[in-house]
Amino acid sequence: MNSNQIKLLLIIFIFLLPFIISFLLLDDYAEDKEWETTNYGELIKPILPITNIKINTESNISNTNSLNGKWSLLYYLKNDCLKTCEENIYLLRQVNTALGKDMDRLQRILMFDENIKYSSEFLTSYPGLIYIYNKPNSLHGLLSSLSDGESSILLIDPLGNVILKYSEELQGKKLLKDLKKLLKLSRIG
Repeated sequence: MNSNQIKLLLIIFIFLLPFIISFLLLDDYAEDKEWETTNYGELIKPILPITNIKINTESNISNTNSLNGKWSLLYYLKNDCLKTCEENIYLLRQVNTALGKDMDRLQRILMFDENIKYSSEFLTSYPGLIYIYNKPNSLHGLLSSLSDGESSILLIDPLGNVILKYSEELQGKKLLKDLKKLLKLSRIG
């Protein structure tokens, strides 16, 4: 082989190399393959929209659309508000405060039905916490099926889509990392 033939083969190889690499990587991006994510919460697949659902409650919120426009941490209670519940409500406030300048982009919501026992004195000590307590309705049904009938913390985007779910055994640092990453990357809310 002379030098001209070697140069020709090298040029052909340079142009074929991206196709060879993409073919080898194609298996890594197959549809049925589980993608690795860096979030700590459980990603909701498919995303669950909770827009335009009527809420019958004593507060000034009558529709889930009034919750839109901000990121929301919704604490959905299925059991009486005992020690774990009180610790999580406190933790949600601490996470919101730790966001610093972005704390106004997040709202905290506590949702439970009228059968749940709670301390009204405890709840009033958390200003800025939105309470939704009423008879179970369609929103309760959606959230109950999503959280497998257990209490959970749900992250809702400003458009009204539930995107992440956290168990009641919440770790504040992990939730804070997820929120900071989302708020940094998000242009909405």
